[in-house]
Amino acid sequence: MKASDIMTFGVATTSPEASLTDAIRTMRRHRISGLPVVDPEGRLLGIISEGDYFRKSSGYDPDVLSGGAAVNCRATLDERKVADIMSRTPVAIDIDTLVEEASALMVRQGLKRLPIIKDDCVVGMLSRADILHAIVD
Repeated sequence: MKASDIMTFGVATTSPEASLTDAIRTMRRHRISGLPVVDPEGRLLGIISEGDYFRKSSGYDPDVLSGGAAVNCRATLDERKVADIMSRTPVAIDIDTLVEEASALMVRQGLKRLPIIKDDCVVGMLSRADILHAIVD
């Protein structure tokens, strides 16, 4: 079975110039925890995930939900760009990669999702959930 057999086509993406607020809203709207970061032609530049925010954002305050800290945090999210905290060396696979290879790569690298590339452009995503659903279906 190939990645193209079980992947999610037409995934949501973001640009490096987008605000962190916009990226978070896109993730929420699509009920996902990470987005490929692409250039105007759809070529993969990086990945941004909820984890990147918690690990890399200098504006993150663990007490953000108490008192007035949420207002300051929101201002930081509006000002900062995806490029500021995205992972710039994304691991991606070709659309014809075997699911077994993709799964092994995800385990070795500790990844939750893999962008799928065809002709140098992002065409979809393969998530751990996609693999699990394929196993039980």
